[in-house]
Amino acid sequence: MDETPVGVFVVTLEGVENGVPPPLTILAFAAVYDAAAAETVAVREAERDGFAQVRAVRTAEVIDAAAMPEDFRDALANARRYGSWLIVYEQP
Repeated sequence: MDETPVGVFVVTLEGVENGVPPPLTILAFAAVYDAAAAETVAVREAERDGFAQVRAVRTAEVIDAAAMPEDFRDALANARRYGSWLIVYEQP
């Protein structure tokens, strides 16, 4: 049986926190099989954390983890460990 290996995708989201505009930017890291699944997981996790009107802006697979900026490496590791991880930017 051929299985597609799990990768880590970074999904840039926008969402309104606790119903209070303006929308904030959220980076979601998701360990899944494809971009569509990454967007589904990312939106679900943001909504579970209290965000509304969440939309995916762009999605990309992490091809070279060593090239990831140092401040994102913990999020990448946590996504691999827990399945997903969010970074919320407090400024819109």
